[in-house]
Amino acid sequence: MMLAVEILFWLSVGAALYTLAVYPTLTLVLAAVVRKEVDKKAIEPRVSFIIAAYNEEAAIAEKIKQTLELDYPRDRLEVIVASDGSTDRTDEIVESFADQGVRLFRGKGREGKTGMLNRAVATATGEIVIFSDATGVYSSQAIRELVANFHDARIGCVTGKVAYRYGEDSTSQAFKGYQRFAVAVRRAETRFGSQTSVSGSIHAIRRSLYQPANPAFSLDVVDAVHAVSQGYRVVYETEAVSVEESRTSMMDEFRCRVRIGVRATSSVLYIVGQLIGHRRFGYAFQMISHKIMRWWLWCFLLLALVTSIALAWDSPFYAAVAALQGLFYLTGLMGCLASRLKTSVPLVPTITLFVAANAAMACGAIKALAGKRMSAWEPVR
Repeated sequence: MMLAVEILFWLSVGAALYTLAVYPTLTLVLAAVVRKEVDKKAIEPRVSFIIAAYNEEAAIAEKIKQTLELDYPRDRLEVIVASDGSTDRTDEIVESFADQGVRLFRGKGREGKTGMLNRAVATATGEIVIFSDATGVYSSQAIRELVANFHDARIGCVTGKVAYRYGEDSTSQAFKGYQRFAVAVRRAETRFGSQTSVSGSIHAIRRSLYQPANPAFSLDVVDAVHAVSQGYRVVYETEAVSVEESRTSMMDEFRCRVRIGVRATSSVLYIVGQLIGHRRFGYAFQMISHKIMRWWLWCFLLLALVTSIALAWDSPFYAAVAALQGLFYLTGLMGCLASRLKTSVPLVPTITLFVAANAAMACGAIKALAGKRMSAWEPVR
């Protein structure tokens, strides 16, 4: 019996290490060995720029103005604001820009971002569809940089770079460190193949490749899966930038991760089924390694903790391992308290973010397995 527990401990530790270190290292190695270039060239296809919005009266006017000022021919740019049943002045503000060619698409009540965008895309006329949030501030050349990738006939979907304005608070600084890691992996994946996700704040897809997604799923992952399933690449464009504010509250970060956990867990079987069904085995390996195992990292960590505690009674080694894990998680909890008191200790915010993020993903997974679905979303402002 104890041998089985010990095997489970090492399997869980191995899975966690693979997720956190081995796969990211493997992407860097592959990127150095395999170089798949993108044949970028300045082109001007007709673009449908869709802004997803729900109760964004404070930001939507500025977003529309900024979009209309982007460096792209106005006669080649269709701007659509997809309002998911907004109950404030969002729709009224959007309609005030009708004389400038901005079109309001209003969802049927709160149907959720994905469901709303499914129907909005069906009304779009552009060859390329760009998705944006209401608060992302695009770099002036963002549209041109995104669409230049589509000169390469092998490219089906392009994600831009989300640059955050980081505050001096501990949550923002910890998130800043995580983003550096995430961007390094994204760049590497683009060099040897395809991205495993795109950004809801800034990504583009050929309209001919867009497939309506389950409203309970996130387009951030499903758009990439659909493009690869149809034989196209998904790439990361660092020169197309959307600037966002980072979340400054650990509680806001936690709520966001719970929602991600629910939507991610809900979509796992669909993602794997799509890729295996279309024989995209290499990308399925990437998706499992980068996304699905990370979504379930909390499970590996929990197993490692529980099994080490079970083994601690008869082994000083496992007792020490259990104690170290306990200290790590206690540090994370103390970091939450410190952030509320507006104090910070080096490295503690990073540990706190790691612990909180995995706890939130666990909550999200449990909710999803219990049948919970989260189609609608509430913007954190």
